[in-house]
Amino acid sequence: MDEQITLEEALELVTFSRNAKGIWAVKDVNGSVYGSVYGEVVGEVVGNIKGRDWDWIETPKEKLQRLLEEKGDQELLEAFNQLEDNND
Repeated sequence: MDEQITLEEALELVTFSRNAKGIWAVKDVNGSVYGSVYGEVVGEVVGNIKGRDWDWIETPKEKLQRLLEEKGDQELLEAFNQLEDNND
């Protein structure tokens, strides 16, 4: 039979807290994750997946909001057209 992790060892790897509904959830993972992650991830994700770094992808809505704040006319029009084409 495999050796079981102790509670102390587990608490070195993860911390827990209650969410807004009072349900226990993993708050932080202080190491690597091997396997899959299911559910909602809120907060910052640092590291990589299978050796590939995370890339921030700007959605059309985010781009439109950014451009509205920056007032970039031509790029703003292109972002608006892309947003309408995607029906978002």
